[in-house]
Amino acid sequence: MTKISLIKPLDQPPGTRRLLYDLKTCLDNTDFSDFRLIVAYAKSGPLLRLESLLRAWSAAGKSSAAILGIDQRGTSKEALELALSLFDEVYITQEPGITFHPKIYLFRGESAARAFIGSNNLTVGGTEKNFESAIDVALTLPDDASDLSAIEAAWTELLPPSCPATVKLDPAKLADLVSEGRVIDEKSMRTSGNGSSDTAAVGKLSGATPSGLIVKPESALPKPVAAKGAITKKSTATAPSTIPTPTATSSTPVRGLAIQIAPHHNGEVFLSVSAARQNPAFFGLPFTGSTKPKKATNTSYPQLDPDPINNYTVYGASTTPVLTLNAYPTNTVFYDKKKDIRITVSPLVSVVPDYSVMIMEPSTDPTIDYEITVHRPDSPSYNAWVAACNQSMPAGGGKAPRKFGWF
Repeated sequence: MTKISLIKPLDQPPGTRRLLYDLKTCLDNTDFSDFRLIVAYAKSGPLLRLESLLRAWSAAGKSSAAILGIDQRGTSKEALELALSLFDEVYITQEPGITFHPKIYLFRGESAARAFIGSNNLTVGGTEKNFESAIDVALTLPDDASDLSAIEAAWTELLPPSCPATVKLDPAKLADLVSEGRVIDEKSMRTSGNGSSDTAAVGKLSGATPSGLIVKPESALPKPVAAKGAITKKSTATAPSTIPTPTATSSTPVRGLAIQIAPHHNGEVFLSVSAARQNPAFFGLPFTGSTKPKKATNTSYPQLDPDPINNYTVYGASTTPVLTLNAYPTNTVFYDKKKDIRITVSPLVSVVPDYSVMIMEPSTDPTIDYEITVHRPDSPSYNAWVAACNQSMPAGGGKAPRKFGWF
């Protein structure tokens, strides 16, 4: 008998239930052997989090296919590239004058099938954080074969030649879409405003203030994915003062960094060279400026030039910020001998205790470089952000290691 449950709008933000969890469960379920999805928009985030499961799915001889919309440039170049590498078949659908907007995820096997039909796009927001709703339809076969046929018709009717708006995607077609400007990369999406549902910092631009709703962060990118384009010590440039930027094909697109910090009494905040080696471009590395020592005999270090202009918001127990710094010039230096990256934000020292979590996101405001939010240990969101930090940094001085994570 067909069983129906609901992913409710308030399930995803606090992490009570998220579509991503259900997708992982189904991909790991031996009852299923075929996976098909239809979505309006796709970005790399969910695919990167599902990558290992999808590759295992394929290695087990199971089939997969996707139909993706590309309207309003809401599906990214990176998502289409990943889809081509992870699915047996990929199609795109677009018709001028109307919007392609369905969201269906279907798993099936010999004795069971499961479908999620609702509002969830294949984006981080759609699968983890947004207010979304979806019907979860669990089918037992062959008893529920007629219900399965009705859902499968949504797939087959969209395929060419039944639907002339749908075409099969291959690398050559993707290259044409990019050259025509119909598909753009995720960095361009963030700066242009496309895909804003996956940009947590956008609320700062609209003047919105937190309501008090506790929103669990999206899951961190798995370490092997985050480090895919990593620069190791052996592969760094000969000059010890630089960490080279990976090529576009080797680096992993990220939206932000969560990192535990321990502000020093002199105002310096130590970041992570481990993180910088994984995604140098996120920090603007390699730094081309140089510090100016007070004494001519002292060492000069690489410096980000000009100083990035950042917004800072610090939260404690209340939804009202403990500290707000707008358009704060932030001196950023790479101390190559000690292998430290440090930013100087003196106002944090008196209000931010050790092991607070700092979230860095490139700003969508062209006058601001980063939107930076800090959650102190007394913040209601603190534990959730610590859980999102899935990598450890080397410990020093007998202290517990700080952690960081990419999202």
